[in-house]
Parts: sequence; structure tokens; C-alpha cells
Amino acid sequence: MSDSTPTPTSTAPPQSLLEGLSPKNLMAELMQPTQPGDATSTAPPLTPEELAPHFAQLEILECLGRGGMGVVYKARQKSLNRLVALKLLAPERADDPQFAARFEKEAHALAALNHPNIVGVHDFGQAGGFYFLLMEFVDGVNLRQLLQTKRLTPKEALSIVPPVCDALQCAHDHGIVHRDIKPENLLIDKAGTVKIADFG
Repeated sequence: MSDSTPTPTSTAPPQSLLEGLSPKNLMAELMQPTQPGDATSTAPPLTPEELAPHFAQLEILECLGRGGMGVVYKARQKSLNRLVALKLLAPERADDPQFAARFEKEAHALAALNHPNIVGVHDFGQAGGFYFLLMEFVDGVNLRQLLQTKRLTPKEALSIVPPVCDALQCAHDHGIVHRDIKPENLLIDKAGTVKIADFG
């Protein structure tokens, strides 16, 4: 029986996870409906020009897409000159107190967490009648979309698990339970970093 210590292996996701995928508009893929009924409206989202008067602190660059909770825009935060994701509550649900409360709950839950594998929230609130989240911009795809594009090696697949578990433990330590862990809520950026989205 050997008493030698095994050599530790890295649990960091390999950067090859997104190899072969076009970097163009990767974030837009994150907001495309992946299940029937995910899109909340067929009405076109507001243009960056229409939103600009309500978000003077931002340069709103483009609409990335619509998800189950609302519409996401790519923007530049002027004061810090960084890219951010602006998430607006679905306009047709803005008058629904329960839906608005869910949106605010998600913001509070995310803002309380500070972990490299959890999508960060920079700000949240109301502006011009819109509920909004100002979030970290993740340039990547979700796990569902990645699996539809390429077949992961066993090493690549297993590398996703430890950071997700670590992030969930961090959330649990703050009394927060993610009730909807699924491939669509696991985002992978171009560096291969896994980030959990949509707490609430």
C-alpha cells in the first residue's frame, strides 16, 4: 500500500469549453427562449434610444434578447467604463405586484452574494417606471446551448461541477437557496468560467 499523496488536479473549467464557437453575440444566446412559453411577449422591446432618457448613467448599446423574466440589454456603465447587462422587468408584468416582488427578491438575493461563480449584481431599482437589474456582463453561453453545440469530454463535463457546488455552498451560507438549477441557468464565459444566474 503506497503512502504517497496524489497530485491535486485543477478543478478550473478548461478554456476549451467554448472552442469553436463564434464570439460574436454570445451573450445574446443567453437570453433566447429555450423552453416553450419562455418569451413573455411578442411585442418588440424598447430601443436603446427609447430607454436612454431613463438611464443617463448608461450608454445602452443593444438589445440582447428576451427571457422569462424580461428583456436584457448590453450597456456601458459610463462612470466605470465597463460593459454591463441591463435587465428590465417584462413591461406587461410591471403592474403585477407578485411578479415585481419576485424581480426585487432576485436582486436582493444576488446583491448579497460575492462569488466568482455567481453572476454579480451592481445595482437594482426603478427608473422611468421600469424595474431593473444592472448585472455583470457574461460573454458566453449557457450550458444547454453549449451541449447543443458540442459534445463535452468527461474531463470538461466534470470540471463544471466543483465551481457550481462551491457557489451553491456560498449561497447556502448566506441563507439563500437556488430553487431552479438547470443548464439554462449555468453560464460559461469565454475563459471557461462557470457562473450561476437567476437566483430568486
